[in-house]
Amino acid sequence: MGMINKQLLSEYLSKPLREEVVEIDGHQWRLRQMTEDQGTQYELALQDKKGKIDFSKARRLMISLMLIDEEGNRVSDNEADFKNLSRAVAGELFSRCQDLNAYGKSEIEDIVKKSEEAEG
Repeated sequence: MGMINKQLLSEYLSKPLREEVVEIDGHQWRLRQMTEDQGTQYELALQDKKGKIDFSKARRLMISLMLIDEEGNRVSDNEADFKNLSRAVAGELFSRCQDLNAYGKSEIEDIVKKSEEAEG
């Protein structure tokens, strides 16, 4: 293991993102880790025009960004496609998505709380 330099960074960035297949409710779901850019886009997409966080779509949006098929293509580009997913499955997928992206269990909730405090 060495200190990061331009060459090591280039090699590191060329590695594929981590993927994980999880079995939930008798089906396999393939999730791919988000890039830093996707994570930033995700967090910005949760904000309304006034900067308030809309937690109502946080689960669905993260799932839509990370759920991929066997060829590595996103299954859906629209978080609304997951509105009728069972709460139990969505909760388990969201938990796995958070783990894969190193989000703390309450990190999204903390973002919401800070947003509400800033308004208050």
